[in-house]
Amino acid sequence: YLAEIMDAFSNEDVERIVFVKPTQVGGTTALENMLASAVDQDPAPAMIVYPSDKLAERTVEAKLEPMIRQCKPLAAKYREAESQKLKLKFETMFVFLSGANSPASLSSPIRYLFLDEVDKFPGASKKEADPVSLAIERTKTYTTNRKIFMASTPTLKSGHIWKAKEEAEAEKHYFVPCPHCGEYIEFVFAQLKWPSKDDVPDSAERAEMATYVCQACGAVITDQDKGKMLAAGRWQTVRQTAARPSGVAYWLNTLYS
Repeated sequence: YLAEIMDAFSNEDVERIVFVKPTQVGGTTALENMLASAVDQDPAPAMIVYPSDKLAERTVEAKLEPMIRQCKPLAAKYREAESQKLKLKFETMFVFLSGANSPASLSSPIRYLFLDEVDKFPGASKKEADPVSLAIERTKTYTTNRKIFMASTPTLKSGHIWKAKEEAEAEKHYFVPCPHCGEYIEFVFAQLKWPSKDDVPDSAERAEMATYVCQACGAVITDQDKGKMLAAGRWQTVRQTAARPSGVAYWLNTLYS
C-alpha cells in the first residue's frame, strides 16, 4: 500500500500528499524514500518537520544517515563535513530538519516539505501561527512545483491530519480481494466477529478466536489470508472533487497492520 503513495510524489499533478494512518505501517519509511528520490533525481531545498527537535536529532542518527551511507547515489552526493546535526548538505541541495517546537527553524525557503506525525505538533501560540501553517508558508517560492507530504496517526477531527484529509480534492481507501469470492473489500471493524461471552468464558481466549467475515460473501478471512490480500490490494477513490486533484489523501485503518 505504500507504493502508490510514494509514486504520487513523482506525479506532476499532485502537490499535497496526505497519509492518515495507524502506527507501524511504514509512513516514515515512505517519507525517507521520497526524500532520497528528490536528492538523487530532482534536487531542491527540503525540510522535514518532526514533533520535536530531539526526535529530529534521533532520526538523523538512527535512520537518515545510515540510509544515506548505504545508498551509493546518495552517499556520492552527501557532504558530511559541511553538514550540521539538523542541516544536511548534499551536492546541489540542503535538507533542513526541525522540531515543530522550534518556530524560528521553520523559516528557510524550501520546495520539498515533509511533516511527520503532525497530530503530535504543538498548537499555535499568541506570537506564532501553528507549525504546519508556518512550514507550508516556506514553500511559497516554489508554488508551481512544490511537494508537501503530511503523515500522522489521527487524534481528533479538529487535528491537523484529519483537516488535511477533508481539504484534499481526492480521498483514497485501500481495498483488498477476498480470497473466497475475489470481490475487492475494505477492512472495516464492523466485520470483526467473535464468539459470545457465554460460549467462551475467558476474555483473552475470546479475543484470540476473533475472525473477519467478508462483507461481500460472508466467508471467514483469517490472518493467514491477509498477506496475499495486502499484496494484491489497490487504492480506490472514495471521494473526488476535481478532475485532476492537486491534493490526495490516503486513509488506512489499523486492521491492515
